[in-house]
Amino acid sequence: MLAKEKNNSKKFLITVTNNHIKELKVNNVNFLFPIKELSVGFLNTYSLSEIDVDNSFIYINRILDKEAIKKLENVLKNLSQNIKGICFTDFGIINLVKKLKIDLELIYMQNHNTTNYRSINYYLEDVDSVLISTDITLEEIKVILDNASKPLVIPFFMLVNVMYSRRKLLTNFSEKFNLEKKNKVLLNEPISNNNFLAIENDYGTVLYNQKFIDYRNIIHENVLYYYINPIDLSLSLIEKIIKEEDIDDLSGDGFLHCKTYYQLKEEK
Repeated sequence: MLAKEKNNSKKFLITVTNNHIKELKVNNVNFLFPIKELSVGFLNTYSLSEIDVDNSFIYINRILDKEAIKKLENVLKNLSQNIKGICFTDFGIINLVKKLKIDLELIYMQNHNTTNYRSINYYLEDVDSVLISTDITLEEIKVILDNASKPLVIPFFMLVNVMYSRRKLLTNFSEKFNLEKKNKVLLNEPISNNNFLAIENDYGTVLYNQKFIDYRNIIHENVLYYYINPIDLSLSLIEKIIKEEDIDDLSGDGFLHCKTYYQLKEEK
């Protein structure tokens, strides 16, 4: 079923991109905190001592090396009771949580690997939920929601991560050409005339598609959380998004009505 319903029946998962987001006066919101030294793609990251909201999630989306795994193990050993779960991209986290015997809600959030229900159901054998990819159509999303073995996380309103490099790309470029160093730059790709927001920290560079995707019209009984990644959005705009009010031309519907061709058609 894909239909409208009152937003007070939804549960939201919102990435905390600045401290003002925690001021949201909305029910059914779970906050997702990018963790210092273990997250990329965010200008603001948080230590455990800064997470003072109940039912919070921590976000670990780095490519993990041995040093990072040791750091993460120390983080997991010192979680407070207000931490509800982990959203992650590296499957090694599952083994670490099992090793430490920690009871946490695990959500796999590798956006581009979750494009069909068979793969998703395989992941769901080890995790509690999965973020559905933004690379597929509305029809394909419906098939996944109808056939998933557990409730899923669905994009609601977000910037899409289109690339992650372990390299510090902005730093390297500024040093090469003797430019002012910045950790956040809007880049233009002249051939397609697309803009990409680049955000860098010590652990790499993430490129986001500059246009937010707006999936607020998708409602399904097999949804666990509706996910919002509100980079660069004000508190008032986030509140409008949750209330499903009309907003300025910030967004599009991505691939919802435009199928991605992953294989060329055979010539007759």
